[in-house]
Amino acid sequence: MNKSKKNIIRIKNGQKYFFRFSVNQRIQHFILATCVIVLALTGFPLKFHDAFWAHRLYALFGGIKAAPIVHKTAGVVMLLLFVYHCIYTCYHAYVGQIIPLKEKEGLSVGKLVKVVLSHPFIPNLKDVRDIIGLLKYLFFLSDKRPDGTEWTWKEKMDFWGPFWGIPVLGISGLIMWNKELATQLIPGEVINFCLIAHSDEALLAALFLFIWHWYNVHFSTSVFPMGTVFITGYLQEELMVEEHYQYYKEVMKEAGLEHEILPPHGPHAHEHVEGGSVA
Repeated sequence: MNKSKKNIIRIKNGQKYFFRFSVNQRIQHFILATCVIVLALTGFPLKFHDAFWAHRLYALFGGIKAAPIVHKTAGVVMLLLFVYHCIYTCYHAYVGQIIPLKEKEGLSVGKLVKVVLSHPFIPNLKDVRDIIGLLKYLFFLSDKRPDGTEWTWKEKMDFWGPFWGIPVLGISGLIMWNKELATQLIPGEVINFCLIAHSDEALLAALFLFIWHWYNVHFSTSVFPMGTVFITGYLQEELMVEEHYQYYKEVMKEAGLEHEILPPHGPHAHEHVEGGSVA
């Protein structure tokens, strides 16, 4: 994310790989993924307690004595990770964008807003156009597939989802964990609302992650049976071309590899070829 485009390409065995995630980010992802899986495995047996598999699954985590402890521990770790990630993101935005702007042009409210809105993970009009373009492509209304930038709208959805889900799950979970204390501060009815919010948000998050996210990064035909970028931090050139073609061209040109740029996938590949070479 913060790596110079000049150093973004790694060549191994004649194949190009493009930097996507640092070691720190990969560790954060591993912790988050582990927590989510553990929370799902120890939480859903309670939500679907009358299902045939619920008792057996719960027993794998120690049953009624140990499983709640495992669930709460994973929840606390996830909350701490969320706080850390917020600090991590703000720090890198401050060091990478705000300080250079302050030193070069000075800082004002307007410029600060502009910096925030220009952050790569902030949704923008390009994302809207890409969604519309993808729908046209899928429904055969266009033969041109949108060329993705450094971070596509799908990745932004993955990124911003936890900023809604984790606070809802975390606050409701902490309230239910400390019901005696909570009822001294808030009406008892809120406990019931927290139970509903915690349960339903957990199901929504699991469906989003295990269907939408896992399909895009593991089960789609391009990466099946498993994407490896979350392990290595680098994405293969073919996948860069497919998902991040606009950014791919920028990186290749900045690295002085214009003559090696591959054409985009799909029937509109010829549109990007000029004078016998790929533009």
